[in-house]
Amino acid sequence: MIRYIILLICVCVVLAQFKRGKPRRKSAKPRWDCTDIVDGLYIGDCLNFYRCKNETTEHLPCPGNLVVNERQMWCDYKDLVPPPCGTAPNCTGIIDGNYPDYTRKCQYYYTCLHDDFYGYTKCAANLLFNPEKNNCDWPFLVKPPCGDAAESVYPVKPDRVG
Repeated sequence: MIRYIILLICVCVVLAQFKRGKPRRKSAKPRWDCTDIVDGLYIGDCLNFYRCKNETTEHLPCPGNLVVNERQMWCDYKDLVPPPCGTAPNCTGIIDGNYPDYTRKCQYYYTCLHDDFYGYTKCAANLLFNPEKNNCDWPFLVKPPCGDAAESVYPVKPDRVG
């Protein structure tokens, strides 16, 4: 008898999900409303773009672990996107130039230009970014915290033994 009661409850729950032969669904209403908006691509948040065309909305979520890159207007890796959506360095107010990436032990450096982050560059194998020379160099020629160079890094000619 208890089986029939459980079965009856399950049937009632399933029937309650249907209205006029169709399953109930939450409204597919987009979070972005394109009514009276100029056609184009818009940023919704760090994970979503919206395309407006003829007052209709197309939701364009970033796939996988990608986030919105506001400067490029595409989905990108977090470490290539400045805050608030990504973890790339914030170049606002920084002098144009190349800077060591300490989080990667100076094997990479990044470029700031006109307050914008322009990406990372990887040094060749076994080299580290040397901010004094603005290029990649041998670790023994790069001062800490990147390398292990002492104050005097160049070999000194020994005295002649006569």
